[in-house]
Parts: sequence; structure tokens; C-alpha cells
Amino acid sequence: MGDSDLEKWLEEVSTMPQYRSAGDKRAPYKPLLLLWIIGRLSNGGDSEIRFKDAESELKELLGEFGVGRTAPRPEHPFVYLASSPKLWQVTDEAGNDIFKMSEPLNDSMSAPARETVSFLRDKATGRVPEPFMNAINDAPTRDQIVRHLLNAEFPETTHEDILGRVGLHLGKTLSDKRDAAFRETVLLAYEQRCSFCDFAVFLQGKSVSIDAAHLKMHAKKGPSVIENGIALCALHHRLFDLGAIGLTTKNDEHKILVSQRVSVLNDSSRHLLDLSLKPMRLPQAGYSPPAEEYIDWHYENLFKQPARQ
Repeated sequence: MGDSDLEKWLEEVSTMPQYRSAGDKRAPYKPLLLLWIIGRLSNGGDSEIRFKDAESELKELLGEFGVGRTAPRPEHPFVYLASSPKLWQVTDEAGNDIFKMSEPLNDSMSAPARETVSFLRDKATGRVPEPFMNAINDAPTRDQIVRHLLNAEFPETTHEDILGRVGLHLGKTLSDKRDAAFRETVLLAYEQRCSFCDFAVFLQGKSVSIDAAHLKMHAKKGPSVIENGIALCALHHRLFDLGAIGLTTKNDEHKILVSQRVSVLNDSSRHLLDLSLKPMRLPQAGYSPPAEEYIDWHYENLFKQPARQ
């Protein structure tokens, strides 16, 4: 597949409409569905799938990597991805476009047909059009599409988890060079220690397992500045990006949040719960602490609300 075809599909994926709630919060549900579809096809799945057969698996996937307090509704991305008909189409058994069913079909429906779960379970089938199917079957094109979806919507530390959940694998790529100066500044400011647990290990004089984490993702216009950075050990960086832990500036204090969705199975893991509402380790004098606007963005877009009290 040529470069022009690749650019066409990347443009199609980049411009698919995505729901934005108040405050322009992330809505990664269409990208997650698209990754799930690509993974399914790449592992020999059929290009058609009924909603009732996809619902349970999608609900679990969207819940794991979604945002906000409320449980995700898999019927929404399943139907509304069809607003990009070159990528996905949803019809009933007669071939009628369910995405266009914006009104109740009869008096027993209280919502539009396309949002009525019982109707979708009974009637809805999603399918990948043949041209996009051909693009997915071309490995280099597929990999570029997958990379774009991941880089545009999800923190880097979550990419392998998402790929594993949808049955995809990508080779390693070089990190963006812009991160080098940001990492150096953040690690210097936090004296090469985790600001949540104070972890600090050096191997032959070099810090290991300490990362410079962004609060607001770079892909979402989060700048690589100290106010948008925090030093975290590899474990807490991953948990931070997954939304298991977060921050608050309530009462002008930078305190650690732990999601109520977090559970632990043994005493050795209880340290995570013990972090709840403890103050984070602030940077040394001369460096700004995390800014409230970026802390709030992480809370609204990545943190798995509500927090433990």
C-alpha cells in the first residue's frame, strides 16, 4: 500500500468525530473501539460482528481505559463510529443504516433507535468496509494507524496494556526527542526521587527507574514544562497514567489521591492505599510545583473517580 493510501487512512482516523463533554474532557471510546476492531481482524476475526456479541467485551475494555465516574455505554461508540462510514458501518438485518435512526421507531421506544440497547442487541450488526479491511490487512499501514490512535489518545505507559487487551503487538520505536530536556529538568527538580514514595536507586552513579511524567498528555497539548511534570518511579508512573492514583491541590496542598476502584490482594501492596491523601514530595527550591490546571486535567481525564477519603 502506497504512501498516499496511508496518508488517506491516517487522515480518516484523525478526523473522525469524537464526543467532547463539558470542559473538553477526553472521550477515548471510538479510538478504543477502533483498536479492538483492528485487533479482532488481525487475529482472524470476521469483518462483521453483532452488537450483542461484542457488548460485554467492549464494556470491559471501555471501563478499563475510559474516563469519569459513570460506567461506559458500549452502544455509543459501536453506533456512533459509523459517523465515519469509511471506517465502520452499522445496519439492521434489512440493511438499514442504524446510525441514521435518530428517532424512536415506535411508541414503545423512549429513546432514538440507535441508542436503544434492546433494539441494538436484537438488530445491530457492525461491519468494516472492504477498503478499510484491505488497509488493516496491510501490516505497515495497520501499524501506523494503531500507533496514531495510541499516541493521540493514551499515555505512553498504557500502550502495551491496551495492545495486549486488543490482541495487537507493535515493535519499539524511538521516543520523541523533545522529552530529553523535559526529563532532565524534572529529575533535577525532584532530586531524582519519586515524589510519591521517595524511591531512589542509582546504578553506577545513574538514576534508574525514575521517570518524568506529564500530568496533561503532550498529545492533548500538555506542554513539556516543569509545571506539567512530576518525577515518579516506574510503578507509580504507570498507575498514574492508568488513573489508579492522582493529585489534588485542595486547601493549597499537593496531596495524593487513590481511586476507590483500586483494590489490593496482600499486605505488600497496601502501601498504595496508604498513599491516599498524603502530601507529595515537592520539587526543590527554585522549581515550580505541579500547576493546578494540569492537576485538574489529569483528574478529569485520566483519574478513575471517585477518590478514597
